[in-house]
Amino acid sequence: MNRRRILLPLLLAVSLVSGLSEARAATPSVVQDLKMAQDSQPFRAAADEFVARSMAGDVAATQSMLSRSLVERTGDEAVKRALQTQIVPFFQRGREPGKSVTITRTTDASGQQGFAFYMWMEYAEAPTARPFTVYVVREQGRLVVANIVPDRLVEGRHR
Repeated sequence: MNRRRILLPLLLAVSLVSGLSEARAATPSVVQDLKMAQDSQPFRAAADEFVARSMAGDVAATQSMLSRSLVERTGDEAVKRALQTQIVPFFQRGREPGKSVTITRTTDASGQQGFAFYMWMEYAEAPTARPFTVYVVREQGRLVVANIVPDRLVEGRHR
């Protein structure tokens, strides 16, 4: 009888420790999160610069930050039209980027790697922020914007 009383708590303890190990394996480690935050800093600076240039209404400056691969796939005129009619106006209406940012790794259509920044734009005239995403990759040693998606919510990314 004594042996059974000792064995039951011991089995429960082993079960709890095993469950903790499984939970740790299922979630990214703090070390990995910190490394990604550190690795993404220069990419984030490029994303912030793109947003600032867009908010200032500088189409030529924003276009100069775009991936050559993106521009070649899409065409200069189509890119310029998208910047003038969709992207720059979205940012110009904004007061400031929100504080919440989700960062993920990304790879563009040409296989270039970088980071995606899921962010929010605060507006003076609107009570709610609007979502946007900026994808920044390293292209031939230069950090460039590989894609911009204004005003689209990505569930689980925009928080």
